[in-house]
Amino acid sequence: MQYRIRGSEPQCPFCGEWFEKPHDIKAELGNVFTGGRCECGAVYVFDRSGHNLGEAYVNGLVFACDGDWETAWKLIPEVDYDTRSFYYDPGSHQIMEDAGRGGRPKENLLFIALKKKTDDTAVEQ
Repeated sequence: MQYRIRGSEPQCPFCGEWFEKPHDIKAELGNVFTGGRCECGAVYVFDRSGHNLGEAYVNGLVFACDGDWETAWKLIPEVDYDTRSFYYDPGSHQIMEDAGRGGRPKENLLFIALKKKTDDTAVEQ
C-alpha cells in the first residue's frame, strides 16, 4: 500500500503513519546527513539539492543497517529492501507529486524499508 499526500503532513509510504521533518543525523564516520526513522522502522533521507540521490541512497542504507556498512553493501534491492522516492517541500513538510513548474528539480526524500527475513543473515526493520 502506498500513500501520497499533497497539501497535508506526509505519511510513510510503507506504513501510512505521519513522519517527522527530516533532521541532521551524524553518521558513524562523522558525516552528517538529513533524514529520520519512521515508527515502522523505515528510514528516510533528504536530498536537499535534488541531484544527490546516490549519496542519499548510501546514507539511507547504512542508517537502516544501524551504521553497519558491511551489511548495507550486501543488501539486494527489492530482495532485502524496498525504496520509494518523492519530491519533498521542506518548508511545508509536504510530499509533492511532480517536480514543479518547468520540470525543475525539487528536493527529494528517499525512503528505505528493510524486509524482514527469517534466516540469521537478515536485517529486520
